[in-house]
Amino acid sequence: MTPTNHQKHQAGRHLAVAHAMLRGYSAEIVGPHRYVEVNGLSAVVMLAGMGAWQIADVTDFIGSGQERYILVDITDATTALYLVPGDELRRGVRERHESFLERVGGIRPRNPQSRHAAIEPAHVAQWRDHWSLFEH
Repeated sequence: MTPTNHQKHQAGRHLAVAHAMLRGYSAEIVGPHRYVEVNGLSAVVMLAGMGAWQIADVTDFIGSGQERYILVDITDATTALYLVPGDELRRGVRERHESFLERVGGIRPRNPQSRHAAIEPAHVAQWRDHWSLFEH
């Protein structure tokens, strides 16, 4: 049986917690959906199973105030974690989105109503295994 997207996302949260604990941090899953806590600091976990993290609504994402993200990439046989400050992640998403809109004349060509964006591993490479984000 193929796991659902929800099951994959939950596995991503468990992977984030496991990696934190293996590095000596206290960590736990918080709530039913997106959050974990590492060393008492909250983070949103996002999972990429096919090469990029998907954002359904770029405006909502850019407007969020989340301080930390753990981006879990399970695309390849190994698991990669990128621990990114929220301001940095949102700034990069906003800049890439604005640049894209400029290139296409301000309106998405195939679906003008779409608010979708994506984060590629290359966009966050500098944050791979950046566990100091969770140190006080």
